[in-house]
Amino acid sequence: MKTGRLTALAATTALASLGLTACQTGSAPEPGPEMGNAVAAASPESVDPAGRVIDVDTEVIDLAVAGETIALRSAESLQVGTLADFDAGEAETVEIPAACADLTASADTFVLACGSEVLLVDAASPTIPTSRDVSDNAPASSASLTTTGELLVGNAEESVVSVHRDGEDADTIDVAGTTDQLLAVPINGAQDVAVRSNIANTTVQDIHWEDGEQGGTLRVGVGVGQIAAGEDGLVIASDTLGDQIAVYTATDVIRLHQTAPVDASPWGVAWDPDRDLAWVASTADNVLASYDISSGVPEQVHTLNSVADAHHIAVLPDGTLVAVSATGDGLQVIDDPDAA
Repeated sequence: MKTGRLTALAATTALASLGLTACQTGSAPEPGPEMGNAVAAASPESVDPAGRVIDVDTEVIDLAVAGETIALRSAESLQVGTLADFDAGEAETVEIPAACADLTASADTFVLACGSEVLLVDAASPTIPTSRDVSDNAPASSASLTTTGELLVGNAEESVVSVHRDGEDADTIDVAGTTDQLLAVPINGAQDVAVRSNIANTTVQDIHWEDGEQGGTLRVGVGVGQIAAGEDGLVIASDTLGDQIAVYTATDVIRLHQTAPVDASPWGVAWDPDRDLAWVASTADNVLASYDISSGVPEQVHTLNSVADAHHIAVLPDGTLVAVSATGDGLQVIDDPDAA
């Protein structure tokens, strides 16, 4: 994370204070009649998507990136490979249970929550995943690996997050609702913090898993879609129903720093650490947009055409932006967004 953005985020304490007024610990704020349960709007036909599009011959439910390796999840399979592998049609296909839900990634491992188990897929050798039994805390809805190797697991039916350490019984932490996404967010010089989302209640919450404690709960606009981790506690969230993105940090307590209006029905979000940009895919108009958050108000930098129904996006280490269609429109690759 660059110093300039840290300074800018520190300068937005007024917004942070406003965000904290909605912060609760131990319970989720109740959504209003027009809030929560957001879904991405269906896209029109894509027109001249930026970059190039690789045919992946499937409707992709999720996308994650581990280093230079990409994983695309469909209903019962995971396609894993580099961009060169996908270009050549040589990505590995791994069969997965139909019960699998959210897909995340660490630096070298894809993590797939599958009800009573979590599958760990080595990015370099994906064909034989490792299974971790989480049946005592099932059904697993989302899971993430910390940078120090602990497995964090969210639950689809109970208000708990479990922490799994090798050779030890799992620790269970009460949280504010069930979990749709659970991310391990790195923090410079400290343990990762866990951040979870609940789409029904349109909330995010930080979890201090090393202390066995939940953190604060914040409302995300009127309809949270997806959350994505950045550096040093940074979290980007899409407010799908409110047509905005929200910028949080979760270093000691989760704080809202910035919001910005975006194109209609934002869903997929990603952080570009090289350019210090927040990316968002808005499905109503097939738009990929980036925002510079180094000042008090996010400023739009890029506006690019996307494939239809681009529900998931990511940025590779070399700055390549990838987006994938949930309705079979393919894997979009923008090698240099600055030149697109």
